[in-house]
Amino acid sequence: MRKLVAAVSIVTLTLVTLANPVAAKPPVRKLLWSQEFNEAAGTPPSSKFFDYDLGGGGWGNKELQWYTEDAVKTNGEGQLEISVTKIPPVAEDELPYNCFGDCQYFSGRIKTQDKIRFKYGRMEARLKLPAGTGVWPAFWMLGSNIKAKGWPQSGEIDIIELRGREPELAIVSAHGPGYSGAASKTGSKRYSTPLSDDYHVYAIEWAANKISWFVDGKLVHTLTNKSVKAGTYVFNQDFFLILNVAMGGDFDGGQLDSDIEGVKMNVDWIRYYSVNGVGTVTRK
Repeated sequence: MRKLVAAVSIVTLTLVTLANPVAAKPPVRKLLWSQEFNEAAGTPPSSKFFDYDLGGGGWGNKELQWYTEDAVKTNGEGQLEISVTKIPPVAEDELPYNCFGDCQYFSGRIKTQDKIRFKYGRMEARLKLPAGTGVWPAFWMLGSNIKAKGWPQSGEIDIIELRGREPELAIVSAHGPGYSGAASKTGSKRYSTPLSDDYHVYAIEWAANKISWFVDGKLVHTLTNKSVKAGTYVFNQDFFLILNVAMGGDFDGGQLDSDIEGVKMNVDWIRYYSVNGVGTVTRK
């Protein structure tokens, strides 16, 4: 009888243990860099960390914006704004240089290239993204070796991009050799309400041979070195950060609502952490 009681006790203990497994320890995150954008209204992003891409010419995707420094300023309420405005009608010979007659909007594109770069860890931003047919906001990264290697050999990590005619669809992607453009390694999640209605936190957690994408803390997509052809995983290196709002172009099917106005991306903050001691930020 004692042996039977002991056996029952062991079984009971085993069941309790299985029903109440030891909770996994949460990752340890250490803030290494951030931008909070609490400066006075009209302040440009810090020149210590950000530079601009400027001009037009389609940007390789038949886009219709002309990037300018004036489109990127703080709003005095704790956010950086990338604002889009229509270019007033002008004669062909009065269009900005290299516009080729295709520029219809002023917009902004900022980057940390040659200023600050990141490897592994967690990169996140709290954003309110714009919507509308042809609007293409993005929070993304490019390999710091792009000047030497070119694209897509340098790699591209799209932390979030929005196709303006489907603002309820979060799209996240990775581009590399053999899987770029329309063939990128992409994940998506459709929400019940447009992401453009409110702020959301978009993030990646990035380690050797693995990237995971999150929206408001929920996993959306994962890529590993085994997800692509051997020798083509190009994400174990430094990357720099980019935020922009494009207009028109191939991503939204070449469509653009010509009457759209008031387009802007609001950036509440950007934060970069190491995760369990992994993650580095390097200033030039």
